[in-house]
Amino acid sequence: MALPPLATVADLAAMLGRTFTPVQEAQAQALIEQASAVVRAHLRQDITRATSTVELPMRRADPVLSRYGGVISLPQRPVVDVTAVSINGTATSDWWLDGADVLVRSWAWIDPPAAHQAPRVTVTYTHGYDEVPGDIAAVVLQAANRAIVNPAQIRSETVGGESVTYLMPNGGEALGVLLSGLEKKALGRYRRTSGTVRLRSR
Repeated sequence: MALPPLATVADLAAMLGRTFTPVQEAQAQALIEQASAVVRAHLRQDITRATSTVELPMRRADPVLSRYGGVISLPQRPVVDVTAVSINGTATSDWWLDGADVLVRSWAWIDPPAAHQAPRVTVTYTHGYDEVPGDIAAVVLQAANRAIVNPAQIRSETVGGESVTYLMPNGGEALGVLLSGLEKKALGRYRRTSGTVRLRSR
């Protein structure tokens, strides 16, 4: 299912203090959806509230003991609620949520005689924000508006003796919605690092 945009055309119109024609509204909607996708890809987060079932990849925590650790990090934040956890298809309740996104078990997620096999840990949980944080929505609107104002991604131009330099994303040569370095920095606290599973051996 497609994720909803992280801002609305009405938000953009209010920010700019203008009214869109039907054609402009359709363009603004498309750019906001593109900006939302770009922001989500950068953050590696869905942002909006949803319930998901995920199978978490597990790696061996201790190659000598052939054990798998008792701590895993759920990929989407913030975690609102965890409703079900299973190991290799068998439901388990011997876990707890520690902090914002860490699922803890008091011992390894799998024990001998199957310790040589990676366990399949499946989690159903609710995650994301009930309302999109204002700074995320602001970046989406700013990026979409930049594409409206400067669709060709021109760095600077001179008209009638007046020179204008546009704020450009780093390496922004391609058409479409891109994020500037300042925008990426502003989103930094929401960004998920590439590793989605954190393990700790007993």
